[in-house]
Amino acid sequence: MSHEDPDRPPTMRASAHDTVVRSISGRPELRQVTQVQEWRVERTLDDDGGVVLSIVAPGGESQSFLVGQADAHDIGEVLRRKAAWVERLEHGEPQR
Repeated sequence: MSHEDPDRPPTMRASAHDTVVRSISGRPELRQVTQVQEWRVERTLDDDGGVVLSIVAPGGESQSFLVGQADAHDIGEVLRRKAAWVERLEHGEPQR
């Protein structure tokens, strides 16, 4: 018997796609990843300043994550740095 709500998309399953990332410790680590088809960030209606990060995979599976204010700020900072790095690369500026 399934407990899934028929009106909601199925939740994400483990992916067979592997990639290597540089972990916080600086060491390379193998991670299983799922390709993202669509994503969105929405503020919660609570006063805690958190956000909900919702991700949809190519098969329609979805998952939403509650992210606290401090972590949301950290994610934004990482994305800003990555965007600046890509911008420099596209304009031929040397990497730092």
